Amino acid sequence: MNPAVLRRLTSARGFTLTEMAVVLVIVALLIASLVIPLSAQQDIRARQETEKALADIREALLGYAASHAAGDGKPYLPCPDTDDDGLENRTAGACTGGIQEGRLPWADLGLGRNDAWNNRFRYRVTAAFSNSTAGFTLASAGNLTVCADSACAATIAGNVPAVVLSHGANGAGAFNLSGGTNPAPTDANELENTDSDDTLVSRTSDAGFDDLVTWVPPTVLMNRMITTGKLP
Repeated sequence: MNPAVLRRLTSARGFTLTEMAVVLVIVALLIASLVIPLSAQQDIRARQETEKALADIREALLGYAASHAAGDGKPYLPCPDTDDDGLENRTAGACTGGIQEGRLPWADLGLGRNDAWNNRFRYRVTAAFSNSTAGFTLASAGNLTVCADSACAATIAGNVPAVVLSHGANGAGAFNLSGGTNPAPTDANELENTDSDDTLVSRTSDAGFDDLVTWVPPTVLMNRMITTGKLP
């Protein structure tokens, strides 16, 4: 056989095998995606949507502080919504009844009201950062602590001004659409996120824990206030 013809046939055969290999890889990926149960795919999408919503909430809280001035001209963060109307509950400058934890005041922030599982976002804020009579300063310190577990053997973030969380797919302890609260969680780490104290838990999801948690870091908040001219 003519050597030139042989080279062309060999080259054509190699190219065809490469194409087949690519097609097989694509088919394998498609089959793998179908192997994941539909419920698992929906949960993944719901978590991704809620994580994005939490990131938007954190930005909205920073924007709120940058656009609101207390009686002394200093910035402040919103109080929680305690009556499920989407608006913060505030009396004489302070959070009504001294209640620092409740639903996120989504209407005040111009955001959606629910997470991907149709429960309200939980919001807790430090009193020193939520007073509209005397706002916070560069010397203000948050009193919230985000821990890796309910025993707080490891601290993830300290002196936090505000924390926002979704109670995840199981919705245990979440504020629901009817204005009530879902049954309390049985997991100790999730329970820590519903007991209204100053310690909250953020950790990788496991069999008992699926809360999604974000917070406003003090350094980020102060930097944003300096950048926008709200402080010092």
